[in-house]
Amino acid sequence: MEILELGIGTGENFKHFPKGSNVTILDKTDIFFPYLNESIKKNNRQDLNVSKLVVSKAEEMVGIESDSMDVVVHTFILCSVYDYKKVMSEIYRVLKPGGVCIFIEHSIDFRKKSKKYIQRIIGPIITDCSFFNMEKVLSSGPYDHLELKMYHINTFWMTMVNPIIYGYGLKNID
Repeated sequence: MEILELGIGTGENFKHFPKGSNVTILDKTDIFFPYLNESIKKNNRQDLNVSKLVVSKAEEMVGIESDSMDVVVHTFILCSVYDYKKVMSEIYRVLKPGGVCIFIEHSIDFRKKSKKYIQRIIGPIITDCSFFNMEKVLSSGPYDHLELKMYHINTFWMTMVNPIIYGYGLKNID
């Protein structure tokens, strides 16, 4: 299985990938690349083949061929890109027909005015993240089928990034 992960972070998603997967990692910086082997060992995932490390903006996906990925995974990255529409278009481009994009993203909280204000004004300063209506963003994407769910993580540290939107988008087989 060919998997593309956007924004590797600490490699926490490795534990969820199917055994023997070929993983391509795309990140806007190579700052986390030195920790990949450590993450693979920590998650006991020596069966994964990290086949390609790409330093590129998600809007461009330089070096990733069209229709080449079975799965694209992104976790909390759309808030930190310049053009989320272009990112979603690129994801769709690199997915094979029948491929799936699996995501977890945070959204602006419309339930509480004070929190919405903090997320919009102070959030980018503290978290390097711009908050917006992620449900609307993901629903406007190119997917042929989309499933979205929302939840809240009720811990002090996660208050800033709630609510969380998760789900998947499919590219139809032509």
